[in-house]
Formats: sequence, structure tokens, C-alpha cells
Amino acid sequence: MTLTEVNYYTRRFSPVVLIVFLVGLILFFGVKLLFTYLSSQKVTTTTTSVPVSYDPVFDKIKPPDTGDREKSEKYTFVLDTLDGTPNFEEATSAAEVYFLPQKTASFGFLSKIYAMAKDAGFDTDITQHRLDDKMAIFDDGKNKLTIDIRTFNYIYSYTITRDDNVTPPALPVADTTLFNEASSFISGMGRYPEELARGERNIGYMRLNPETNEIIPLKSPESANIVEVDFFLPDRNGLPVVSSSYYNSQHYVMFLIGENKTKVIKAQVQYFDRSEDQVGLYPLRSAEQAWEDLKKGKGAVVSSQAKSGEIKIQKVFLAYYDPAVYQEYVQPVYVFLGNNEFVAYVSAVSEEYLIQ
Repeated sequence: MTLTEVNYYTRRFSPVVLIVFLVGLILFFGVKLLFTYLSSQKVTTTTTSVPVSYDPVFDKIKPPDTGDREKSEKYTFVLDTLDGTPNFEEATSAAEVYFLPQKTASFGFLSKIYAMAKDAGFDTDITQHRLDDKMAIFDDGKNKLTIDIRTFNYIYSYTITRDDNVTPPALPVADTTLFNEASSFISGMGRYPEELARGERNIGYMRLNPETNEIIPLKSPESANIVEVDFFLPDRNGLPVVSSSYYNSQHYVMFLIGENKTKVIKAQVQYFDRSEDQVGLYPLRSAEQAWEDLKKGKGAVVSSQAKSGEIKIQKVFLAYYDPAVYQEYVQPVYVFLGNNEFVAYVSAVSEEYLIQ
């Protein structure tokens, strides 16, 4: 290419090159300006939240009664959660509290308790009830049934003797069979609340040593001759419901199982109907505040293989407490889970609304 041709093409295409360069420059600075604007918007934008309107209709309430539980003062605690804090994703600043009305005995309670006794296997023509305050008791020396004549909650027990077959079956009894038999027993007793029927069920396996009468928990059904079917309440308002012992429930049926035979040896339902009309919305303390109370010894320890020492808390969550004994309210608690099967509850309602 000659010098003349170079000059010709340079003069011809130089405006195009200049235009392409300017367009690229404009695009570059335009994109940079856009990202700068978006970043500034992200920094300056604030999220406005609607304040929660509390409705503590019961005024101050008693904290949940967890029974005769030891306090957390015997332990020291460290957090072993993923983020190193007691906080959790489902945290909320308020929760509903439900009133549990105390029922009175109805005039027809006699026919009801005698029907329950017959379903439990009593010959009611021979074994009559005796009344101890609000408790009707049937006892024939081998079977005992205690019924609250106000709620019809009950506790049944059977005394195992050497005449009973305690040899474990060659093959474990199917879970579905145990679930069905446990449900049938509770249903037959006429005290199977609809809410309880909707909850989860769990099976625990044990072995009874007939020589020492010692009952040993097992990890699997092999060699088990006692099985417990626990009935748990379903979630409430998106929160799980925990029992007074966490791993077990106060609503259960326990079987002695042998070859081709199951025998109910214990059963109970301790369920309290809540009022659908009397419900309050109470502010909750934060998980951090509950954590501090746990460290100060204010937590109720409901399970632990260790009697004292350091406990690593691995999970914290909010739940409703299902009381095993009557109390006025169903309310939320913070649940702390740790090593050595450690479980403790701390009241979740804000301290200003608790009767100390």
C-alpha cells in the first residue's frame, strides 16, 4: 500500500474510530454512574417496620410451672451455635398467650368415669371408685386408674408380675401396629382431644429386667419388651409445642410386648383445653435476655445426663409449653438444647408482665 493510499484511508475512517471511542467512553462512564447510584440508594434506604400492637389482656401472669425441676445454677454455659449467638431466624417480638379455664365437675361424671374404667379393663361390678378430692380412683390390686372428674384426664397403671410374659418377641412389633393400638386405647378411653390426634407420635424402646425390675432405655427395637408411644401436640402459630420432659410426652401409652401379644401397662392423658376467646398478645424478651437468665440460674432443667459442669448450648428456639399440671395459661418459652441431652426452658414473656 502506497503512502497516498494510507493517507486516504486514515482520513476516511478516522471519524468512525473517533465515534466508536466516544460511544465506548460514554457507555463505560454511564455504567459506572449507574452502579454508584444504586450503591448510594442501598446505603440510604431504610426499612420501616409497623410497630406491634400488644394486647396483654391478662395483665401480669405467672411464669410457666415446669414442676419440681432443678434450676440451671449448677451448670456453666458456652454457646456452640453456628453464629456464636443465641439468636435464631424465627425470632419474634410478641406471641399469643392462651387462658386455660379451670373446669368444674358435671353431674354426669359418674357414668363417664365408669365407662372409662370398663374400657381400661376393670370389672366395675366388683371394683367401685373412691373419691379423693377431685380424683376418682379405681384400684383392684393389679390395675389402677385415676381420673380427674373435671377434665377426665387420667393415669392408668398395671402391675407386672411373674405370670406376665416379658420375653421379647423374635421380631419387633411394627411401628404402625403400635401406633394404631395406642390410638385405639386412647380413643376407647374417651379422652382423645382433636388437637392431640393431629400431632406427631414417637416410639421409645425399653427393656425390663424381670429379676431387678429395672427398665433400661434402648436405641433400637431389638431385644425390647417395653414400648412407649408418645403423643405430641402439633405446632401452634408456627411454633413447636414442647412437653414437660421434652423427649417424652405426658400423653402416652406404654406396652409390654411378647410373642403375638401386647399389654397396656401404663397410659395417661394430661391435656387442658384452652379458651379460644380469651387470648392475649404479649411482648417477648429477646433470646439474648433469655440466655443471660439461663446463665444466672433462672432456667428450668428438664433433661440432662450431666449433673453439673459445662454445657455447650447448640440450639435455641421459641416454643409453646404444654403443661403437665393445670395452670392458668399456655405461654411461650425459650428452649435451650445442649450436649449430654441437656434441655432447659426459660420463660419467654417479657419480664415486666411476669409475676415474680
